[in-house]
Amino acid sequence: MIGGRVTGGVTSSGPYHSDRSSLLPPSVSATLDLSVVMPAYNEEASIDGAIEEVVRDVFAVTPDVELVVVDDGSRDGTAARVEAWSRRDARVRLVRRENGGHGAALMTGLRAARGRRCLLVDADAQVSLAGFRDTWEAAVDADAVLGVRRLRHDPIHRLVLTRVVRVLLRFVHGVPYADANVPYKLVERRWCERLASVAPASPAVPSILLAMLLAREGAKVVEQVVVHRPRSGGTGSLKPARLARFCVRAWRELGAVARSLPSKRS
Repeated sequence: MIGGRVTGGVTSSGPYHSDRSSLLPPSVSATLDLSVVMPAYNEEASIDGAIEEVVRDVFAVTPDVELVVVDDGSRDGTAARVEAWSRRDARVRLVRRENGGHGAALMTGLRAARGRRCLLVDADAQVSLAGFRDTWEAAVDADAVLGVRRLRHDPIHRLVLTRVVRVLLRFVHGVPYADANVPYKLVERRWCERLASVAPASPAVPSILLAMLLAREGAKVVEQVVVHRPRSGGTGSLKPARLARFCVRAWRELGAVARSLPSKRS
């Protein structure tokens, strides 16, 4: 679906079932250089700043571009603020869906995207886009450019979890990247389509799945240090107890998808 309202999340028969409804439909052709895909849930406090940064730092680099904001059933004024931007700038598009989680929202955005490359970002605007020009130039000779948050402004439990995940991904699944879950990835469209073909319909960790896919299938990847900032508004959706349960689900998901991919590279 291009634009408009998406009603109801994608359903599947099991936690690891990859439904063909998650594939990017052939009716959505790559007609732009770039799609910025931004899932958003209850980000009324930060969404204006996030969109303004995309317009200033990304649209200025490549004018043949769109921003696809996926409102994941927000209960605040997030969607209304995005609609206001859309009225002022046709390159900003709002896609609405019932709440299904960040992963489902991201996949919805990828299905709606019309770019030959996709930039995956979050609506909390914690990752600065000021270095996007360097990212865009690096992408000329790469399948993907992945951000690396050297100095992070996150709660301690998230920092500890990131270190654990980095080690496990490297030694269990052969993912060598410094920051596999970073919400700053510029990838060629074909890798988004490949992700949709192997991921569950509503994946828990699509960004990590994408990183694993790139590593396992020999993509040429460039890593770029990005600036990470304190959260300026909104609230994180995963508190420690819920985060622990989420991690169990995510690890099972990674294992299931990994079994469908080539063996890890040494």
